[in-house]
Amino acid sequence: MSRNYSFRVPAGTSNLGAGFDALGLALEIYLRVRIELSSRMEVVALGVDAAEIPTTSNNLILRVANRVATLRNRELPPFRMTIANEIPLARGLGSSAAAIIAGITCYELVTQDRLTEAEIFRYAFEFETHPDNLSPALRGGLVAACQGADSEVFIANLSVAPGVKCVIVIPEFEISTEKARAVLPQTYSRKDAVYNLQRSALIIGALTTGNWPLVREAMNDRIHQPYRASLIPGFEEILALRTPGMYGLALSGAGPTIFALAEPAKADGVGWDITAVFEKYGVKALPHVVNIDTEGRVIGTL
Repeated sequence: MSRNYSFRVPAGTSNLGAGFDALGLALEIYLRVRIELSSRMEVVALGVDAAEIPTTSNNLILRVANRVATLRNRELPPFRMTIANEIPLARGLGSSAAAIIAGITCYELVTQDRLTEAEIFRYAFEFETHPDNLSPALRGGLVAACQGADSEVFIANLSVAPGVKCVIVIPEFEISTEKARAVLPQTYSRKDAVYNLQRSALIIGALTTGNWPLVREAMNDRIHQPYRASLIPGFEEILALRTPGMYGLALSGAGPTIFALAEPAKADGVGWDITAVFEKYGVKALPHVVNIDTEGRVIGTL
């Protein structure tokens, strides 16, 4: 058995506007992990938000790995884990989902006990019950996902047409998923539910066929963004932007990161226009132009 392993898990953006808890997209921003079998357990955290990543037994990756081992009646051998993180924490970019998939991967590698996809999701659900977050981290690409009555996960992988760039603008403050969900109502009107159903179907059609003029309307939402606007300074003004080359925008996951789809040649300008609105409201932010990740979890690449 090898003593050294490495793998990466992509970040993700979920919802894509109207596809609340149903749609996700993997991005080429990664949680990279290297494992070396050792005489004792050790965690080293490097990269983005490294100071906020626990290096004790409370580390989410370790917690997941240990939980899977317990559920499968196995014992983890000690190992040194080096985390090279690129995914900002608590910003709506799937950092928790990536860590959960990373923890399951650690278990698989150090025990040489490879799991089926169904098993991976079953164990992941011990920590995160939203397949729209977990599926992009595992599979990559654009996914539509749901959970069946018996916790079975149903996933459709879709291909995004060429001719688009992803823009993410990351403000310098965090919003926990719990806080972002707490502001949502318990019930919705039929009118609002139908509004979102129509647009969640439309965004899939737009992205897979490259019908970019549909994207702006398809990313409109009445289920979560209006209620989360109060948590994000300038969000309503950002939604009203009409920057040339911007196809559409939305909250990334629960926020506060803004996710936009743009014409490749104008993607930088889209990012800076969104950043300017944040700065107008006293919030520092950084724009990034990123590609869609189509590989998902990759073992053997650091």
